[in-house]
Amino acid sequence: MCALLCDRIVLITLAQSFNESRVKDSRDIGDAIHRRRECEQCKGRFSTYERVETFHLMVVKRDQRREAFDREKLYIGIRKACEKRPLPVGEIESAVEEIEQELYRHR
Repeated sequence: MCALLCDRIVLITLAQSFNESRVKDSRDIGDAIHRRRECEQCKGRFSTYERVETFHLMVVKRDQRREAFDREKLYIGIRKACEKRPLPVGEIESAVEEIEQELYRHR
């Protein structure tokens, strides 16, 4: 691994790890983290850019089409179903939040 990485820029995901290297500098650059590392074996330095992999929920429609989960569609659907019911303000938003968290937990 040493010869492959030293003096190179590497794009990794957070699931990967570099046990043979030591982080010398770390910076948040928006959608990624830039880390300057030093190889424990040869003392060579290299950079990694680490990004969190995002998981996109998909909804399977009745006709078996798939489309991305849309929180706003869920909110609108629940609001329409409950429009003639006396619900406290924020109740629908709380329900949508709870449903979304449960979906991500059981993906």
